Amino acid sequence: TDIDNDQLRDMLENNTDYYFIDVRTAEEYAVERIPGFTKNIDYYYFEDDFDMLDDLKTDRPVVLMCNSGRRSASASRIFLKIGFTEVYNLKDGIQGWDGETE
Repeated sequence: TDIDNDQLRDMLENNTDYYFIDVRTAEEYAVERIPGFTKNIDYYYFEDDFDMLDDLKTDRPVVLMCNSGRRSASASRIFLKIGFTEVYNLKDGIQGWDGETE
């Protein structure tokens, strides 16, 4: 499910049960990130190796973001494929984010 900035703000403020995962590269994550996205899992590493996701519980909702929303949209499909049932994608990624960044 795609979400917009307002929906993300609400999730960040009110939903402590969510995983907030940035699927950009470590280099991108180091330069700029949305506060609250404390987990960085590089999409290019886990797209063929789901073992990187073993420490995540599939019964928790997950919110994914990347630079433009394309990698995180693809990652959303992977998360659903491996058993997550509640998966959200920040549709325009950090490029469309109109809030603060770290």
